Formats: sequence, C-alpha cells, structure tokens
Amino acid sequence: MKKIDEIETKTNKNVEKKENARRTFLKKAAYTAPIILTLGQLLKPTEVYALSTPPPGPPSWGGF
Repeated sequence: MKKIDEIETKTNKNVEKKENARRTFLKKAAYTAPIILTLGQLLKPTEVYALSTPPPGPPSWGGF
C-alpha cells in the first residue's frame, strides 16, 4: 500500500509540473504574439498602409 501511495504522489507531481509548464508557455505566447505582429507591421509600413486603406471607387467620367 505504501508503494502505491508513493507512485500516486510522484504521478501527481509530474502532472502538476506539466500543467505548470503548459500555463507558462501559454502566458509567454499570449504576451509575445501581439509584439511579433506589431514588429512585422513596423518592418513593412507600406504594405500595412495598403491593406488598411479602402480601394478607390470607380472612375467618374462625366456624361453618363
């Protein structure tokens, strides 16, 4: 019975370590993703400007 308790304790500790590692990874990813996107936009400002402006309307030729 004592060995089973030791195995369960070790297993629980391993599960807790994995959960903490996942949480840490998700926190880091959540904080770094916006920074990476921002840096990408700073490196290509003309492309970002082109993507953020609406296309021009149809040409206005008089007489119609």
